[in-house]
Amino acid sequence: MAANLAYWQSLQGQAAAGELHVEAEVASECDKVCATYIADLNKMLEMTKTLSFPEAFGDLPSAQMLGAKFHRLAVGEQGSARFAIKQQIEIIKTMREFFQHYFASVDAADSATAASVEALSPPR
Repeated sequence: MAANLAYWQSLQGQAAAGELHVEAEVASECDKVCATYIADLNKMLEMTKTLSFPEAFGDLPSAQMLGAKFHRLAVGEQGSARFAIKQQIEIIKTMREFFQHYFASVDAADSATAASVEALSPPR
């Protein structure tokens, strides 16, 4: 996942430097899909709170160890479902920032074109 995040950060940097271009319509559609996916991931992240109840495994030491293991896999720091979902959210947010770069550049180009046309128009 770290490689995916680095990849999208690299693309974002290339776009900011003007080295990379995506069509506005494509960027818009991708941004919409990313927004939907982030909403879905946030729902999944919320659901991870109910993935594990270590106390439900019982009082035996082996049962408590098993409950602790499942708890770590569900909501622990590294390698848990919760951790993986958080990482994926960061990747998708970076993707959205990449696509949203084009909205700003298209708006700037539209404003510049409008100003040029206005300057060339005869006085009223």
